[in-house]
Amino acid sequence: MLIEFSVQNHRTFRTKQTFTMAATATTQRAGHGHVLQTGFPAMPFVLTEACIFGANGSGKSSLINAMAAMKHFVRTSGKNSPGDQFETKPFVFDSTSHKEASEFEVVFIVGDLIYHYGFSLTKNRVIEEWLFARSKTTGRERHIFSREFNPLEGEYDWHLNSSQLKGERDSWKSQTLENALFLSTAVRLNAEYLDPVFNWITKSWQLIYSDELEHRTSRTTDWLREEEKKKRILQFLASADIELADVSVEDKEVPAEVFSVVKAFVESQNDGEKLDINDMKMPDLTTYRVDSEGTKRSLAFREESSGTQALFGLSAVILDTLDNGRTLVVDELNTGLHPLAFQHLVGLFASEKINSKGAQLVFTTHDTSVADQECLGRDQIWMVEKDPQLSARLVPLSDFKERGAKGFQKKYLDGRFGGVPRVLE
Repeated sequence: MLIEFSVQNHRTFRTKQTFTMAATATTQRAGHGHVLQTGFPAMPFVLTEACIFGANGSGKSSLINAMAAMKHFVRTSGKNSPGDQFETKPFVFDSTSHKEASEFEVVFIVGDLIYHYGFSLTKNRVIEEWLFARSKTTGRERHIFSREFNPLEGEYDWHLNSSQLKGERDSWKSQTLENALFLSTAVRLNAEYLDPVFNWITKSWQLIYSDELEHRTSRTTDWLREEEKKKRILQFLASADIELADVSVEDKEVPAEVFSVVKAFVESQNDGEKLDINDMKMPDLTTYRVDSEGTKRSLAFREESSGTQALFGLSAVILDTLDNGRTLVVDELNTGLHPLAFQHLVGLFASEKINSKGAQLVFTTHDTSVADQECLGRDQIWMVEKDPQLSARLVPLSDFKERGAKGFQKKYLDGRFGGVPRVLE
């Protein structure tokens, strides 16, 4: 369960910016299902959904990219060799940022603990790394570990909590390279206490970009291979008024002209690992509907509307998120979707019956109707805009003197809250 994410000196974010899912007192009292009770006195309520608005190029996608960068560093740095570099993307519009570290920090809940994990790094080394954990039962925060590079000594100052980190602490420490995260290295070396932190960041925190329609569809296609899961996909689509009698998948040979491109992409997504994919098949989807005479008619999936394709592509990841209480972040969630279908998706996460595992949805969008239909409250709405120095900043609607989100669409487009393009007349 995500509480907070912060980023500094990454892409369009020069200064530290923080996005939070903490619910305000207004939303806590509303009783409309947009909040989750955590059981932690320090953070009793967390939002189920939040949306981010902004002009093209304002930094919405950069926020998701920052989350993805953090995930990538955690997932892969434990495999680094001496001399490997981090693919950092510091702010480019001033003369000093490229020399400074980029910083990422996330606060989240797993089980009975609130974890606070972060790090800063340059392309060559980790500068700082830290982990704290707060217990639900005692409310006390424990310092689990930290490391900070001392440039004068040319080495790290370490803190390792011996009561929490059971095992070969000195071995984990000695095997952590300057260009690797301690969290990633220790988990690879069987530091079991750190597994929940590593697994939440790399598995429970799901991110989808707007240009990943084919990737989304492939996840749903995998579900179609199991009959019970296929039924759930069809029910999900029917709930959004897309009535399909069936969907079939047939594996076909990959055309030779695209095989090499696909292989290179797959290997890039697996950190360059060479994979044996010579038997790769391309799934071919067909949808079926019943006509007015009761006859089942087929249609190639590629001929379906963009809205049907978009909703189909999202169905498996949304159902998986709801099933497992994950946090899902989607760039341009509304792409190809009818406004009512869009609001339906958001509403699933506000339903205590459907969202019984405490899943969360964060998305960027240009569709302000989601706010005017009272689908979201004002502490669930964020804007991203750039200052005169081209540095992006995150601003919640709750910073403005607004009683609620009603009328947000007109006020937003009028420029009252920022985050809109400056179009010349």
